[in-house]
Amino acid sequence: MIRRKERKEGLVPRDYWGPALLSPMAMMNDMDRIFDDFRSEWERAFLAPRTFASDLARQPLIDLADNGKEYLLKAEIPGINKEDLSIEVGENEIEISGETKAETKEEDKERGYIRKERRYSKFFRSLPLPDSVISDKVEAELRDGVLTVKLPKASPPEKKSKKVQVR
Repeated sequence: MIRRKERKEGLVPRDYWGPALLSPMAMMNDMDRIFDDFRSEWERAFLAPRTFASDLARQPLIDLADNGKEYLLKAEIPGINKEDLSIEVGENEIEISGETKAETKEEDKERGYIRKERRYSKFFRSLPLPDSVISDKVEAELRDGVLTVKLPKASPPEKKSKKVQVR
C-alpha cells in the first residue's frame, strides 16, 4: 500500500498512476480478458463437446520398465475383456488395441436403465521399444483391469571391430 504524505486518507487514488488506461490494474484486467478469450476460443476450436467425449479414441496409461533380461509393460485398461484385446509385437515395437462392446437397445430396456453414460469405446496404443525383443516368447496377462506384458530381450548381436592402421 502506498501512502501519500500530503493527504490524510492514506490510500492511493485511482488515477495516481495516470490515465485509467495505463494503470497497472487496468493492464492486468486487459491481460486477463485476453487470456480468457484465447482459452475459450481454443477450447471451442480444438476440444470436442462433452456429449462426444466418450466416442473419442482413448489411450491407456502405460509403464515400461527394463528388468535386465526383459522389458515389463503394464497398461491400465479397465472394462476390457481379454477376448476384446489385441497385442502385436514387432522386433522393436508393441501395439495394443481393444474395444468395449456396445449393448443393444433391447438389453438396455431389459436392465431398466435410468441413465446411461458409458458407451462403446476403443483404443490403440503403439509404443517403440529401446531394443529388439523375442516376439515368440512374449507373455501377457490381464488381471483387474491391468495388462502385464513380459517382453524378453533379444541377445545383442556381437559387435565386430576391426583395428584400422593410420598411415
